[in-house]
Amino acid sequence: MEGAHSGAVSKARHPIKIETVEPILIKPTTRGYAFLIVRIRTDQGIDGIGECHASGEARSLAIRDFVDSMSGELEGTNPLEIEAFLNGAAQGGSGWEWFAAVSAIEIAMWDILGQVAGLPIYMLLGGRVRERIPLYANHGVFADSKTVEERVERAVSTKEMGFDMFKWDPFGYYGIQGAPETAQLDGAIKEVEAMRNALGADFNMAIDAHARFSLEGALMTVKALEPLNPFFFEEPTNPPDQPNLIKQVVDSTAIPIATGELLSERQSAEKVLAHSGIQFLQSEVGNNGGILETFKVAAMAEAHDVKMAPHNWCGPVLARATAHVCTTIPNLVYMEYAGTAPEAAWEHDLIDPPLQIENGELIPSDLPGLGSKLNEDIVAARRID
Repeated sequence: MEGAHSGAVSKARHPIKIETVEPILIKPTTRGYAFLIVRIRTDQGIDGIGECHASGEARSLAIRDFVDSMSGELEGTNPLEIEAFLNGAAQGGSGWEWFAAVSAIEIAMWDILGQVAGLPIYMLLGGRVRERIPLYANHGVFADSKTVEERVERAVSTKEMGFDMFKWDPFGYYGIQGAPETAQLDGAIKEVEAMRNALGADFNMAIDAHARFSLEGALMTVKALEPLNPFFFEEPTNPPDQPNLIKQVVDSTAIPIATGELLSERQSAEKVLAHSGIQFLQSEVGNNGGILETFKVAAMAEAHDVKMAPHNWCGPVLARATAHVCTTIPNLVYMEYAGTAPEAAWEHDLIDPPLQIENGELIPSDLPGLGSKLNEDIVAARRID
């Protein structure tokens, strides 16, 4: 990777300098994903932490390798020069894993910048527009649930926790890919009906397709979902970044359409915003370049009258970073939250102080920087070398 992003950061004009950039891989959670955290240490004793959206073992290791490849060039540079780092990184690599690595590093830089300034990150983005962030719970609560009844029970538990929206993908349990067979689609729709009956007509319920459908399959499915009134239908088409496919689904239904977690480059997000007609953009702070990039994309979405519902599937460090963006963007509708399973209780203690969630809302931290440090005991117990 020598010279892979030459000039990504200029030499420090501020006394603070990066000493080390350390990737930390944490054992997989109940959701089957490892957490990939980056810690940047500086010569002034100020450390920053970040996290990316690590998806599966192979990708996690690839992202870790990219972080390692950037660490040498970053040592001795100024961690406060975030825009310069991003500009260089955009020229130095491409692809999902690359921008995931960039995101984790960028978040750690913001953590340092906030600590140097003595302000929470959201104050450096223009200040807060809300004091609480509405969260929706997702299928992370399922853990090892294998039956419809178990999944319904777990979903209802999130309502009891105070959440007013729940999202899951009912289609994978029925082997659906492309255009579903009638029996497959019937099974998935019956599960959605069971959820609706259990959660109630006034509870917001969103459906995730994980880009598994052909256009034909997406059109069939969205029609079958309409009587159940989903809050949105997520990633209905494969591939998920083709505006012409998404637009045909948007035009066929009254159900709002959402996408965006896999749009790792701003140009892809702009193309989808300009030409697809989506109602919700689900940018992922952990794979699109980080906090600043998500802030910029949110402004683009606002210009297109599109609401933001940022994707957030991983750990509490990334949730903290996502929350800083959500605190300051005016077009937020929800932030996703995955750490609701009882089996995931240790995740809350991975950072100190932990996330403060009350009645389905996250209260932003007013501490400088990201607002939390790593719990070194949990890191030591769960770290993968």
